[in-house]
Amino acid sequence: MQHDHDDKPTLEEMDGASAAPVPRRATGGMRAWVGAVFFVLGALAILTAAFDLGTASPRLCASCHEMAEMSAAWESSAHRVVACVECHQSPTEWFEVPARLSERVALLSRDLGAHWSEASALSSSGPPEPITDDICLQCHDPNRKATSGYRILIDHVEHAKRNGSCVSCHVRTAHPTVTRGGPLSLMGQCYTCHGTADHPGASTECGTCHPEGYELYPSSHETLTWARSHGRTSEADQGLCGMCHASTFCSDCHGIQMPHPDRWAVGDEGHALAATAEPDTCSRCHDGGPQLCSMCHHVSFEPFKGGWVEQHAFEVRAEGTAYCMSCHEPRYCSYCHTRLVEHDGSE
Repeated sequence: MQHDHDDKPTLEEMDGASAAPVPRRATGGMRAWVGAVFFVLGALAILTAAFDLGTASPRLCASCHEMAEMSAAWESSAHRVVACVECHQSPTEWFEVPARLSERVALLSRDLGAHWSEASALSSSGPPEPITDDICLQCHDPNRKATSGYRILIDHVEHAKRNGSCVSCHVRTAHPTVTRGGPLSLMGQCYTCHGTADHPGASTECGTCHPEGYELYPSSHETLTWARSHGRTSEADQGLCGMCHASTFCSDCHGIQMPHPDRWAVGDEGHALAATAEPDTCSRCHDGGPQLCSMCHHVSFEPFKGGWVEQHAFEVRAEGTAYCMSCHEPRYCSYCHTRLVEHDGSE
């Protein structure tokens, strides 16, 4: 039986039959899936940007109480407009987010590890990159003519070639020492070569670095309290004085070895000998007058209740004569108590 050619479906009919309509439920599900993907990616981008900006802020470093001193020093320096990570992290392009955040995590791991234990707990990626010349050259031109706000005479090219590293001289630029301030912190780094036996060719003459008319007298020395307070500064940073003064300068002024030698506080071996020979020497620095010794040697002494002569009887009653004899010889009391004193006060 032959079929009529008109019964065969046309090409258009076949294409139409194969293009079955897509269920609305499937279309909606695909849109929801795509929307969820974009939402997750957007949230991840926001969180990444927030972490990047948050960990780059100097406030994060300053929030640690152990960084308070370094943070305060940074705020007083010329680098206070430069974020911590600009120097303490390897340079990266703006789009190198994974590398930047990975090193940021290493920095945080190091600092938190040092806080929680005696040893720094570094990540498996190792310690962060040290401050190299590449970091400094992000902002500073190596070919520029060196200038200094403190009018220092220095051949920058010569020093750079010889030392081979920016931080060999500029190590305290962003974090000046508290006891020194900016100028003297930088000057202290000069004295790692100048004034040392290892570098006899490095001059120690003031005029080598300071121009004529430069004020060499530090502002701290001009305060009214410096004569009495400079000892605390010297104790905290003994190298500070040595940058300008000879090693004998302190002893020549104080009339005694300064800083005090070892075992100075041990009675007959230390300060007792000096105090007996030259009592006025102690009063050059120490206040207290005749009661100076009592402030340390007599535990119960109260300066506002008069001298020790008036107070010592209460100590004897409380502790007994053995307490006195631990320092004084047995006849010491008789030096005063066996004198014949008239009613008018004359002996």
